[in-house]
Amino acid sequence: MRTIFGGALVVLASLLAAACSSDASDTGPGSGSDRKKPTGCVGKCDSPTDVFVSPYVADLAKMNAIWPGEPAIAKVEDAYTVLVDLGQAKFPAPTHLFGAPVNVIPYSNEDGIKDAAGKTVERGDAGIAKAFPRGVVGYAIKHHRPEHRKLSPQDIAANMKEQVKLQDTHIEIVVGVSRDGQAGAVTLNNPQTYEQGLFGTPQYSMVFVKPEWPSYLSAAQIKAFNDNVRTMIAAFNTVSDFPGDYNGGDPLAAHDVAKLKEHVKQMVLAVGGDAAAQAFFKDKNNLVYCAELAFLGTSAGLHFPLNDATIVPLVGQAAWDAFKAEVDKHNAGEASAFTTMNKNSRAKYVDLSFAPADLKAMPSYSSSPADAQKLAFKPMTMADILQHFLRTHVPREQLGEQLAPVQGQLLEQMKPGVLEAMAMDQLPATDPKRVAVEQLFGALVAVVKKSYGSYAEFQAALEPLMAQARKVTGPRDDSGAGYFVPPSLLHVVAQGKHPGGLIGLKYVGHGIHWSAVSLPATPPAPNPNDNGSLDVVPPTNPFAKSCRSSCGGSSPDGSCWCDNGCAEYGDCCSDKVTVCQ
Repeated sequence: MRTIFGGALVVLASLLAAACSSDASDTGPGSGSDRKKPTGCVGKCDSPTDVFVSPYVADLAKMNAIWPGEPAIAKVEDAYTVLVDLGQAKFPAPTHLFGAPVNVIPYSNEDGIKDAAGKTVERGDAGIAKAFPRGVVGYAIKHHRPEHRKLSPQDIAANMKEQVKLQDTHIEIVVGVSRDGQAGAVTLNNPQTYEQGLFGTPQYSMVFVKPEWPSYLSAAQIKAFNDNVRTMIAAFNTVSDFPGDYNGGDPLAAHDVAKLKEHVKQMVLAVGGDAAAQAFFKDKNNLVYCAELAFLGTSAGLHFPLNDATIVPLVGQAAWDAFKAEVDKHNAGEASAFTTMNKNSRAKYVDLSFAPADLKAMPSYSSSPADAQKLAFKPMTMADILQHFLRTHVPREQLGEQLAPVQGQLLEQMKPGVLEAMAMDQLPATDPKRVAVEQLFGALVAVVKKSYGSYAEFQAALEPLMAQARKVTGPRDDSGAGYFVPPSLLHVVAQGKHPGGLIGLKYVGHGIHWSAVSLPATPPAPNPNDNGSLDVVPPTNPFAKSCRSSCGGSSPDGSCWCDNGCAEYGDCCSDKVTVCQ
């Protein structure tokens, strides 16, 4: 059975009981649900929805050598967990775990690398190619969690921006390809030259995710949209430029469907050689940072099929023919805009395609009219980013209201960094704008530090203030400044914490360098202490058997599920339909 956060919740619950004087009694594993561990694909395995269950095993000694420091890595999950030490409370937070066993996916920029057992691995991308077959698109969330396994108030003060971004610092778009006649994988990035289309150093690892497609799509439609997203991302990567300021100073230009449509129009024209369209992407308001490339290309791929019916009315037949000619040259192995305008030498391996003639915008297949105005993922404001930092590092929704003082303390300690991020620290203390922001921040702290009867009551008290905070920290004009799509957006979407987009994201695996990974001759022996149950929190938790705090994962007591797979397994919580919209 798969465990929630590798058992960290039980440890955290007991630590909090000691730190916060909780009266909760000790509990062992409960009965759990009938949910089995993920089952890998058998056979051809080339669908965007196929599941890859890794046979690879991480070498803990080699992981500790790559990421020395305390606390030591005693199990693979420890590399993706941070020890939060706030003085009055000290507990592990599984920030970079996704409610499933760690699925080890080895990577290396070099071919002929030695694995942890000293065996030569012919191709460094062989493991990734198994998880991402040819043509399948996904995303690699590059992060520094294993290098930063402790978090104190001093750490927050010293490095506020990176802590709030969950130590997630880059997004690579992963594409399965055929490389030199064998299965391989490459990355597309902004800036184009990043790792020259490879994956990274041993120290700078990643989490792999891929789209979680809505249930109203058929298998053929899923493949068509996967292919359309792949070509859109490659095309936007070809014409876009990377901004110098990518820590909040760059606006999110394509922040609604109308502006997305204009970007698609200019992209098609630019690939076809239109100089004015190429200049559009050099305008400072239209520069595209790393995670924005994933957001822009994916959103465009879902809303605008690359077929005659969609694109000719947008740009005209001549411009569309020019774009198609570049695609044809690329697929024939000839020089094209997709290679001459892209400094990534591995962009040549990416297959490009046109959408089926009858494919329409993805929202047109949905029964919800609201989907027509959604993008791939819901952009964040600074208020959302702060909220997700607190939820990820102090999981109050899963462990109950005894965490309220801890969350409140952490939020209070973040105040100087928040004021700096909003440039409020540059204003006099008596400036009306700064006074208003500080008053709102104080009101938020007061709500967050108070214990309520349930998480739902807490959310009800918090939401009016969060609405104000989103307004204060959100878009300041029509440019998209104030909207953010940081790398951590994909992280929290994959954890089920930030809904509101057209698609979700599904955990694929953790990238660990080949030098710390090996393929055992025989599968590891089963854990004799594993009784097949989910690790649980006390059944007296106010969210037992409920989705009120667990959309996208398991209920805290492990008795039922709130993710997209629960209907298939028959283990949905009874309130999933009403709670998880």
